[in-house]
Amino acid sequence: MLGILKEILAVYDDLISERLVETKIYPSKMRKGLGRHIHKDDTAEHFCRGRKIYRRGYRNRTIKTVFGSLAFRVRVAECLTCGSRYSPLLNALQVEGYSRKEVNFEKDVIEAVIDTNYRRLIEGRSIDISLGGVHNIVVGSDIDKTFQEDVSVQDLSGIMADGTGVKQHKGSKGELRTVVGISQQGRVVPLGSFVNTSWPEIENVVKARIKGTADHPIPFVYDGEPGLDDFLSGAAEVQRCTWHAPRGLYHALWEDGLKKKESQPQIDKVKQLVGIELPAGDFEILKEEDKEPVRTRYEKSKKEVQELISTFYEKGYQKGASYLENLSKRLFTNIELWLSTGIIAPKTTSLLERVFREIGRRLKRIAWGWSDAAVTNLSKMILIKQYAKDKWEQFWKEKLGIKGYFNIQIQTVEINL
Repeated sequence: MLGILKEILAVYDDLISERLVETKIYPSKMRKGLGRHIHKDDTAEHFCRGRKIYRRGYRNRTIKTVFGSLAFRVRVAECLTCGSRYSPLLNALQVEGYSRKEVNFEKDVIEAVIDTNYRRLIEGRSIDISLGGVHNIVVGSDIDKTFQEDVSVQDLSGIMADGTGVKQHKGSKGELRTVVGISQQGRVVPLGSFVNTSWPEIENVVKARIKGTADHPIPFVYDGEPGLDDFLSGAAEVQRCTWHAPRGLYHALWEDGLKKKESQPQIDKVKQLVGIELPAGDFEILKEEDKEPVRTRYEKSKKEVQELISTFYEKGYQKGASYLENLSKRLFTNIELWLSTGIIAPKTTSLLERVFREIGRRLKRIAWGWSDAAVTNLSKMILIKQYAKDKWEQFWKEKLGIKGYFNIQIQTVEINL
């Protein structure tokens, strides 16, 4: 492939220089986009209007590619208008003057890092790059400046957030926090990934991205993570995860001195109270008698939760009563939302748990000793590549400058033994 690539570049270089030399033969339309360069000695770096050149020999260049290091010759041209010397081929390929790698090489390294660890990347894929080089590519990625477009809440059925620990420099423990939206089709919509960042800071970033919250109510589902009780207040309705609720109650009652055998009946009762199922079908065409059973069970469950809180206080279960009292304010948000608007919202963080398992599985293998910026970039890359594949491909297509200006056809192949 290196040999083929070298031949293609040589032919392309000749084609460009031919058109820039023979300007009488090739009209401006056939020279469009070729020969653009900075005017000589222009401190403001304005582009020169001249496109006709003299050929001034070649210079050697080495660039890392996905096939290995490519050493080739590039033609040096001199502008007839300003006298500036430059390489028309590198300009046409959008390769910067001191660049030592192609953009596709960066894509290949990043995708390999996401899928495996450093050493396997180098040894298994035969990519000609050092460990430090891999690290520099990931840290230097502009992924944090992309994928920041606004997200309409009308396209979402809910928002979730959670945190997990990551090991960093010299064994110190960092905190990775991630916020995702859940589309109406049940797919993950990455909204942000942050390392060692406070929840209020994250809240400001996420609020700036989601639009239409005033006209379209949406739940925010979380598992009781400290600092998230009022997350996205004013923009979303808070819903506690109905799976984590009974689990958290068990720990609260354990702190009150109850063993599992003693607390299990109360835990089972809470599971039953929060397990309200919503009827399938379009809310708009449901009759009131179809909605009434849900409303009746919802009101009964809320009443029984309050009775259970009173019972806990009477028995001296202070931790359990306090936990359940705080929980009850955010336990039936999905039911209330459905009764008022018909929106079927998520009530557990199970999807986010799967996302974190995916991120954690990859980060814990390859993020040891990394800085905040590196872990942040890598976690964003994992999220976007895994759960927004169309946007990931579009991002690289634009970055690689794939325009479809010409096609390469292989007419014959010879094998010389």
